[in-house]
Amino acid sequence: MLSERRALECVVSHSDEVAFTEVDRSAMARAVACARLGAPSPNPHVGAVVVRDGVIVGEGFHARAGDAHAEVEALRVAGDRARGATVFVTLEPCNHHGRTPPCTGALLRAGVSRVVYAVADPNPKVTGRGADALRAAGVWVSQGFDHEAQREADRLLAPWVTFITQQRAHLTLKVATTLDGRIATRAGESRWITGPDARRDVHHLRAACDAVIVGSRTVLADDPELTARDVGAARQPLRVVIDSALAMPVDSKLATTARDVPVCVLTVEGCDAGRAAALRARGVEVVELPSVAGRVDLRAALSALAARGVVRAMCEGGGALHGAWIDRGLGDRVVWYLAPLLFGGAAPTAVGGAGVARIADARRLRDLRVERIGEDLRLEGEL
Repeated sequence: MLSERRALECVVSHSDEVAFTEVDRSAMARAVACARLGAPSPNPHVGAVVVRDGVIVGEGFHARAGDAHAEVEALRVAGDRARGATVFVTLEPCNHHGRTPPCTGALLRAGVSRVVYAVADPNPKVTGRGADALRAAGVWVSQGFDHEAQREADRLLAPWVTFITQQRAHLTLKVATTLDGRIATRAGESRWITGPDARRDVHHLRAACDAVIVGSRTVLADDPELTARDVGAARQPLRVVIDSALAMPVDSKLATTARDVPVCVLTVEGCDAGRAAALRARGVEVVELPSVAGRVDLRAALSALAARGVVRAMCEGGGALHGAWIDRGLGDRVVWYLAPLLFGGAAPTAVGGAGVARIADARRLRDLRVERIGEDLRLEGEL
């Protein structure tokens, strides 16, 4: 009987004919909205909502690593009203002990009758076990939210899926250009191509990341701070410099503020020991990595960041570094700010590198979203 029920659930879970009610859709959308809250890295962003008799009676999110998971928090709010209720959660409930007990146990103790989750746990050692444990105890379980909520849950959890399955940080390439793709004038002026609204949006992006990455050329040219400012950031991202030649000045803003906001320089093995010691004396972490053709192995760089708990990284480098990521097939997402300006001439472009010889080999953005921010356009898509 149980096997027949699980087979039926499988059909229901993946069928386009699933008829979600308006309450279901509202609960799914609310679960996704809750999932955006908190700063749980290196854990995933997860939101949960409890529905009883057509009314949302509890909601929760995973605030930070070590705190209660979203389901547990939502059940706490719901209290006795969770018995016989449906729980909508953006990620498959866990069935293992980590920093906290398994969520499946909390759901069973609360007496819920149905669990709907959007994304399966991507860990091959874990995936399906949470759902199986609930089904074995008689809970009706299905995977898949309504279309828009499912897309939003997939986007939100994509960085963590990359982190778990590829053991590297998920990488967003952030670019700000003119209409003709320039990131500076031919004389090198770059402040400011975009307007204040777009620049404020970038600070929100930084606040949502675990790390912000630039190359040494950007440090030498712009002397950036790379902090999230004036957006109420709960924490600052790790500031990372890809610096094969270890050229970052010890009197740069990054180096002189490293004891206030951490800075990590990724360089090649066998780097200049004296320069490394001078940076470390400032409080900068210097990490030596394998090289490819004399430059930092970029895949090793993302793996090294993941080892430090970085799930979401954003690169704000110049054309050379962006091109290098793309040549290696390592960019995961692009956020591109497009200003209504034309520079022309021999001004630097946003993406360099080797490039492609055939249009068929170009990397294409999917799930493209476009919005206007002040006088500029913001384009975002997955690579």
